[in-house]
Amino acid sequence: MNERPSIRSFLFKYFPVFIGAIMASVFALVFAVPLFFDSYFRDLSLADDAKWSFLSGVALTLVIVHCNFMIARGRPRWVLLLSMVLGLCFLCVLPTIEYRPNRLIYSLSLLFPLLALLLLNSKRHREMRRKLVKIRHQRELIIQAIKSPRSRR
Repeated sequence: MNERPSIRSFLFKYFPVFIGAIMASVFALVFAVPLFFDSYFRDLSLADDAKWSFLSGVALTLVIVHCNFMIARGRPRWVLLLSMVLGLCFLCVLPTIEYRPNRLIYSLSLLFPLLALLLLNSKRHREMRRKLVKIRHQRELIIQAIKSPRSRR
């Protein structure tokens, strides 16, 4: 039997948890950032509130995308920055209960960061990160072998 796993079996096994963590992270930002600005910066006009929410959301989304890209390239330490962003979302939303936000938005703002952190800490996601590191090492060995000077005959 062929012991090399195919890309199809790899994606079938690990893609749901990988994309689930990405989607939960994005939804965490979608709910947390506007709630944060609406609660803590009440004296901002609606236009300024929307502008700063949008800019903050875009910046944090770029951080999440970059972290997941680096994880996919076999750099598992980027999970730390991703979990810090999710923890920050959770901790910034938690005290907004004092401002009496919409219950659904508040609960979803707390649910999605916790769900994303749960998926990042799942056995399957950790296993995927270990396999991606192995793939990165294989890729580096192949690149090193190609770049090494060939002996002349």
